Amino acid sequence: MLLNRKKVMIVDPSSIFRRELKTVIQSHETLVDVIGADSISAAEDMIRNQLPSVVFLDVGFPQEQVLSLIDVINGAAGDIRLVLLTGQDSAFVQAAGLQDRADCFLPKEQAVGLRLADVIHEVIRQS
Repeated sequence: MLLNRKKVMIVDPSSIFRRELKTVIQSHETLVDVIGADSISAAEDMIRNQLPSVVFLDVGFPQEQVLSLIDVINGAAGDIRLVLLTGQDSAFVQAAGLQDRADCFLPKEQAVGLRLADVIHEVIRQS
């Protein structure tokens, strides 16, 4: 039986956060490859070329860039699951209507522990 590895992308300007989230994801899911991008333009290229199953996206980037990347995700071949991460007040996410364009919204302060584990299991296994 051939098991398919899933590709997970983390788009966040912080290399520390990307590394920590990668470690957490890989500790909960063994059949994943985690890739990271520190900018929206790098993420757009990686999505087009590598087609991840799941994208964890920090919405702290400029709003027009976030919306552009969401359009790229929605236009990509395949069904890419989207988890929005924010270290900010969720008002931006609500004002931009982003929660309706994502599979999950997760404040960064909850991006540890059981809540993150639940999100990982939900979005990666259903992708």
